[in-house]
Amino acid sequence: MNADTEIHVLFRFRDLIADTLTEHRKVIQEHGACWWGWWKRPHEDPHRELWAGLKKMISSGESVTVGLFHSGTGEVYLAQVQGVIGPGPSDERVHVPEGEEDLVPDYYRNSPFSRAWLRMTDISQDPVSFFGRYSLAAVPQLPNYSEAVLKSLQNKVILDAEELKGMDTTIWEVRLKAPGDSTKPLLLTVRSIGKPISREPVEAQSNVVVHISDPHFAVGKHRDIHVWRLESEQESGRATLAESIANALDGRRIGLVVVTGDFTFTGAKEEYEEAEIFLRRLAGIWSLDMDRFVIVPGNHDIQWTKNEKYDESSVVNIAPAEAQEQYRIFYKRVFGHDLTALLAMGRRFVLPCGLTLEICGLNSSSLEQGKDFLAGMGRIQQNSFMAVANELGWKQADSLSLRVLALHHHLALTDNLEEVSSYYRGFGIAIDAPRIQRLAAQQGVQLALHGHKHRVFVWRSGVYELPEHAQSSWRLGDLSIVGGGSAGSRETEGGKNYFNVFEAGSDGLTLEILRAEAAGSFDRIQRWRAGFALDGNPPRLLLEDWDLYPVSR
Repeated sequence: MNADTEIHVLFRFRDLIADTLTEHRKVIQEHGACWWGWWKRPHEDPHRELWAGLKKMISSGESVTVGLFHSGTGEVYLAQVQGVIGPGPSDERVHVPEGEEDLVPDYYRNSPFSRAWLRMTDISQDPVSFFGRYSLAAVPQLPNYSEAVLKSLQNKVILDAEELKGMDTTIWEVRLKAPGDSTKPLLLTVRSIGKPISREPVEAQSNVVVHISDPHFAVGKHRDIHVWRLESEQESGRATLAESIANALDGRRIGLVVVTGDFTFTGAKEEYEEAEIFLRRLAGIWSLDMDRFVIVPGNHDIQWTKNEKYDESSVVNIAPAEAQEQYRIFYKRVFGHDLTALLAMGRRFVLPCGLTLEICGLNSSSLEQGKDFLAGMGRIQQNSFMAVANELGWKQADSLSLRVLALHHHLALTDNLEEVSSYYRGFGIAIDAPRIQRLAAQQGVQLALHGHKHRVFVWRSGVYELPEHAQSSWRLGDLSIVGGGSAGSRETEGGKNYFNVFEAGSDGLTLEILRAEAAGSFDRIQRWRAGFALDGNPPRLLLEDWDLYPVSR
């Protein structure tokens, strides 16, 4: 393959689980060809005309060389293509021909991501000279940019890798640059929410909200804490957590995902890498971008202090910056922007049913803790809650939105009788839980989601003001509390793992609890329903009491 061969189509890729080029070259070396899967971005156009053009060229006997842009290193490689399988009629997984599965590298042979395929017979060993030599032959189809900005891309020389990285697409039509092509530098940043707290409406593609908690990804000596196969492990026969959740919800469109902490077991960098792959895998399976995710840290995500003993006379401190560092790095890798000082986030979603869903995500693991003191204890901090509430515009409780609090620690005791071993740790409940319940009710919050105890939990509290503060508005409201059992930890009662699914409608909210035993399939074990009601003038949306419905298998 000649390095000077002109290319007309450039495909984007990134190493996430394995060395992409190396794995595909191995297959080519063994079988003479490989299938390269196209992982379309969630809201990207399927480029049907482009795929049809490639297929026509190949069927007529022409040799097609394409470019492969590594968005991690910024390098471009050449690949020889002899076959094409274009996108299907809808945004669904496309398969390679029966009997040619071995031409797909092991690490994504069963992946649900691929929306089209290229049959390659050669991939260059070395990158080629691309930037400054090629121009855009067609304006990329980029959502959320003005016509003037897009027009400026026509016949523009691609100066460096950053110009391509900033475009929310994976395919470009290119050609060798010509006299008169624009050489004006341009840096596009992917249009997404660029800060952790925003009241900007985000449209959801479905009324379904998946609530996951306590996956506890673990590596090294703690590997067995996580019951599922890790995405980085190549063994067959065992499902990963993302695969198991997706299989349980097969065929359902997902609108957004809320994860209430304890992504890791020790807060180690390698564990966060597994957690990032997990989130991106779910995003790919459900065609979501990261604007449709809300996450908060758990106590296992904030590393212990180096002080192993606690002096009862000392002041209880906030977790130091170094304890939070790995979570901050993880968050920025996932969302592309820095977290707030208090590790909080807030989002406003508009669901197809017409409901506005507002989520206040809080860090309840603010205490400095060590192995032998305050381990597992939670504290949320009033200023963190109010900072998000104010940014979301929660000036008053009167609202037609469904307001949700997402945090790790529970706001009410979850067990009928707590273990004696937990007495000195306060059972892990947030020590400011009553205050947060009151603040939430005052701000019109109807639902709180949490994790931490590895126990599924459905609760409803009538929230009252303290007697010494009570005036005419002594009754603040009702707050439903739903806990998620651990989705991935081995340290659960009876070896059971859980996640929750909410579905909103114009008249209420449905909760489904799904359970897996011994790392088997997730099955629905309970279905709850709470209606919506309006109260007051101006009207306020209320979430009524829960009713348990029979589960249909």
